Amino acid sequence: RRRRGGDEPTGARGSEDPLPSQHLIVDPSEPRLAFLGFVRPNVGAIPPMAELQAMWWIERLRGRIPARRSPPSYGLLGRKLAYGVDYGNYMHQLAAEFGAAPSLTTLYSRSWGALTSYCLGQAYISFFRLQGPFANAEAWRVAETELLRTVTQRGFLANVIFVLTIAAFGALNMGSFFAERLFRWAFGTLKSGRRKE
Repeated sequence: RRRRGGDEPTGARGSEDPLPSQHLIVDPSEPRLAFLGFVRPNVGAIPPMAELQAMWWIERLRGRIPARRSPPSYGLLGRKLAYGVDYGNYMHQLAAEFGAAPSLTTLYSRSWGALTSYCLGQAYISFFRLQGPFANAEAWRVAETELLRTVTQRGFLANVIFVLTIAAFGALNMGSFFAERLFRWAFGTLKSGRRKE
């Protein structure tokens, strides 16, 4: 099969048709046709992702999604699945585009319970209904009670391990970020030095 209007084969290794370019939901040439629930998360469930995709698509149809400034960063390493994504990253990037990703300052000023469940929990769909066009008072109740309960029932030690794991990966990511910048700078300096010779 070939892509309409072009001669490049579609799909990963030519075996499957790829999902559309805009967050694997919509092709800019056919904005009224959406592919919901087709992405595959590394962890997490497909139904909440499909619900958030539907929210994003509605806002796109309303003309409220700004043009993307940078490429998405939620693709899985190895790319065995062209439509595989990091669950939390994907959810937050979609929600951020239509103002539904909760800010820590909003959570802090309004509810310690919601802040705790957000920081120590998963990317539950209720968190993306705390603010933005689909805001709902019931979502605050769920975040402050049900979702907080899932965090507190883990126990103190499990939550400490969770926080330490996040901190370790954060430090690793930060170190990798600076190492990459240093490498690019050093490589760029070497390259420009060779040109001058």
